[in-house]
Amino acid sequence: MAIDVNKLIITQVDQITAFNNANELEFILDELTATTISNSEEKTDITGKGGRKIASLKKNKAVKITGTNALVVGGAIAAITGTEVESGTYKVRFTDIIVVNNDKGETKDIAVGTAGAEIGTIYIKNANGSLGRKLSQNATASQNGEFAYDPAAKEITFFAGDLKNGEEVVAFYDVEVESAKISNDSEKYGKTLKLYIDITAQDNCDNVYHGQFIIQRADFNGTFDLAIGTEPTTQAFEAESLAGGCTGSSNLWDLIIFQ
Repeated sequence: MAIDVNKLIITQVDQITAFNNANELEFILDELTATTISNSEEKTDITGKGGRKIASLKKNKAVKITGTNALVVGGAIAAITGTEVESGTYKVRFTDIIVVNNDKGETKDIAVGTAGAEIGTIYIKNANGSLGRKLSQNATASQNGEFAYDPAAKEITFFAGDLKNGEEVVAFYDVEVESAKISNDSEKYGKTLKLYIDITAQDNCDNVYHGQFIIQRADFNGTFDLAIGTEPTTQAFEAESLAGGCTGSSNLWDLIIFQ
């Protein structure tokens, strides 16, 4: 049965999926709050005697896809930055508030780094919460403002009597964590991927249809913001449809409507 597409209402965008040239999934956006497919072309008027317009020259069709997803998706950030989501063990900087007791303190995690300088510097916390006098790491604690650290035991040793029981110090050190990493490499740029934009539509007789925009080559723009503040962070994206490619197609997009 033929599908009548003359009176359709697009009610929502269901999801966007993106694949690379090897047909491997790069990301899924399924919490889309807004999506726009902008279509444009250049038009140049041809004028005759008396400045009358007698024809027009049309060229340079273009399609831009923009949208916002309510959730930040690592694969989409990787596509925008031109990198990959990597898994492994990485270092992060940890802030540790340590309570001194009997000239000892204990780090909450194991500080990693150059042997003998895993922490490097500790700051004594003032009564008003600010950071005051600095202590430096050495092989042994000394009256010259030096402390020792045993990573295996996570134990800090201060010079006898240098700090009072209950006094707080603050240490900033690196710890190793099992994590995922996305980098924004200055020498890599947004990827070109194949996009499928799934939509739901209905006609004026309340028949419901599914639809799919297929964009063979979506060139992702590497300009984006991750706004972090009082509102939840959303992820905006922008891509331009490219014609040609290995298939030689001139289509900027196809829309397929089906039941």
